[in-house]
Amino acid sequence: MTYRILRAWTPVALSAVLLASTAASTRAASPSKPDPLVAMFAWWNAAYKHKDGFTVEAFSHYFTPDAILRVNGKDRSVGLEDLAGHFRDIQARTESVVIELPFLDEFASPSGDRIFTHHFVSARENGKASRERVMGYAAIRNGKISLINFVSVPDEPAPGDVRN
Repeated sequence: MTYRILRAWTPVALSAVLLASTAASTRAASPSKPDPLVAMFAWWNAAYKHKDGFTVEAFSHYFTPDAILRVNGKDRSVGLEDLAGHFRDIQARTESVVIELPFLDEFASPSGDRIFTHHFVSARENGKASRERVMGYAAIRNGKISLINFVSVPDEPAPGDVRN
């Protein structure tokens, strides 16, 4: 009886292991080499902390010259100068912004030209904590981001944030 149970559950267990390993392989990059979106967000979090962090040259390491930042269907920035200016404006009016890494979910298209993500962005502006839930994708061209197309909605501040 024990042998039959073991024999019956072995294919199920092996299928679960195979499914788990397949799901793990859908991550857009390995931990040792982040994909272009994760690399850019890690840079962005560090650059935010420096007054001169958001330069056109710095953005050119991660974005194509014609890159578009689209949030909730609206193009917020087009091109490197516009991206740098947009984020300098955010930096000037906020006390903090953090793109929370690692992402809640992430996977790449089979060709690798799109990286899909689900993550949070936490911020503090005028002393008030906020948090956005963000989902969408980045289009990748020649290893750089050519389009970020995200949907963002308000969420509750992260645990430990002071609400005002």
